[in-house]
Amino acid sequence: MIKNTMFGSKNSSNLSLNTSQWASESFQKSQALASALDNSNSLNSGSTFVSKSSSQSQASAILSANPNPNPYLTSAAIVPDFNADGKTDKLWVNTQTGEIIVRLMDGTRVIEQGSLGNFDLSAYDYKIADFNNDGKTDFLLRNRTTGENSIVLMDGTRVANAASLTSVDTAWTPSIGDFNGDRKTDIFWHNSQIGENAIWEMDGTTVLNATVLDTTDPALTATIVDFDGNGKSDIFWRNQTTGDNSVWFMDGAQKSEFSLQSQDAAWTASVGDFNGDLSTDLLWRNTQTGENKVWAMRGILVTEGALGTLDSSWTSKIGDFNGDGKTDIFWHNGTTGANTAWLMDGTTVATEAFLPSNSASLTPSLGDYNGDGKTDIYWRDQTAGADNIWTINDTTAVETPISDADKLTPEWYTF
Repeated sequence: MIKNTMFGSKNSSNLSLNTSQWASESFQKSQALASALDNSNSLNSGSTFVSKSSSQSQASAILSANPNPNPYLTSAAIVPDFNADGKTDKLWVNTQTGEIIVRLMDGTRVIEQGSLGNFDLSAYDYKIADFNNDGKTDFLLRNRTTGENSIVLMDGTRVANAASLTSVDTAWTPSIGDFNGDRKTDIFWHNSQIGENAIWEMDGTTVLNATVLDTTDPALTATIVDFDGNGKSDIFWRNQTTGDNSVWFMDGAQKSEFSLQSQDAAWTASVGDFNGDLSTDLLWRNTQTGENKVWAMRGILVTEGALGTLDSSWTSKIGDFNGDGKTDIFWHNGTTGANTAWLMDGTTVATEAFLPSNSASLTPSLGDYNGDGKTDIYWRDQTAGADNIWTINDTTAVETPISDADKLTPEWYTF
């Protein structure tokens, strides 16, 4: 394994990380990837990158090296892939020392490791993205205390470039998308206090256009989707109190607004593409009853299909275990350690895979670590560090342990 130091060794830095949030999210998130790093004037990879924007996708990367046709599972703006080899990589943070490392993966092997150094673990959140459409995961870094923002363009385990952007008041929260369809990540900003919205259309580290959008009810929450499958991100709005839903179909910063049928407040939505048509679908879960259903979306047309019921001890993540380009649903029981996968065909479960059980204390993170187009499962043993990867083919899981040389102690967290 090759080891690189990306920013040198520091006890503190302007580049900082909110690892308590990061560690928490490593136990929860499925496809939404967010948490922490810093806007620094000393980001470097052999030289210092300091550039300023004069103004203040999901971006599908260039043709992926991964054979799976679905960008939800291959885009470097959604799944960490720092070297564009089509294999999911791992990002780790040490909650005691503040060190951050990137590991480039080839199956269960760590082929290269780069350290960002040791940093002050405070204030900053990050989103992964691909701002220059080179197929390599980048970062949007935001200081939630000061409102400062910066972009870090990655090349494997090194920083290729970094630039500061205009500061934005801390009431605003960023999300990533590709609203003009140029395959370069853009930034959607939402102010949850007063409902204001804006879009920054990006080209690498440059803000091409900064546009203020219509104001929405502060009770609404936004999810970035593409309901019409045209390669331009849309915005799904949900009022979790009333159950009202609507969508903004976007063309750059221009919107067309439509109402969708409402769903009782007990239902929560997550995204996937269960029929492989490249339009975002919704997986709805009733947190009170355990009911599940899918909305297959085509514009504002909804095809609904009821799925099985699972109690609240089960949590879901999306993947594609048979490589057919249709997102499947992986379920893990945090109480018993039981696991199952629903191989999806639109609104129906084509096959239910009863996977082996393991310790309920293990934390799964999904990715395609060997680049075969089929989702694998990385199991993190937060106590002993005895991690392993399940390579899955349809309904069969083959377990391979992470080598002793690559084991990380309990203070290291990943997603």
